[in-house]
Amino acid sequence: MRDEIEQPDAVPGDPADTSQTRRGMLRIGALGTAAMMTVKPGLSQAAVASAMTCSIPVPDSNNADKWIRSDGTLVKKNTVNAYPGPSSPLKGEDVKNSIKYGTSYPGYNSAASSAYTNYIKKLTIGGQGYTCYASLISPNRY
Repeated sequence: MRDEIEQPDAVPGDPADTSQTRRGMLRIGALGTAAMMTVKPGLSQAAVASAMTCSIPVPDSNNADKWIRSDGTLVKKNTVNAYPGPSSPLKGEDVKNSIKYGTSYPGYNSAASSAYTNYIKKLTIGGQGYTCYASLISPNRY
């Protein structure tokens, strides 16, 4: 048997030279990392953009004839502190601003906007607008 000391040195370009293979793999890995670092911000920007363009119907189409109370619950008719639903679904960007900064929805006073936001916060999985709401409140979206 030969010892490692007795083995001849590998010549560059020789198939026995594993240093060339290792260097090549390192280069590929480095390029892959650079490409991922370049693409990932674009992907996250696309996700944020889609969350900002989504919309939430308030109330959902099954309850379109109901009014929204200040606490976000639905009632059959106008009662004290109840507001009719918006004429069109609320935009994701407006909902985000209302949740994060407490702003009012365009065209609605602060009391109605608060009622709509409370309704949205009570949305559950499977309800209309829940996916949009979930994408707006998920971490790393702002």
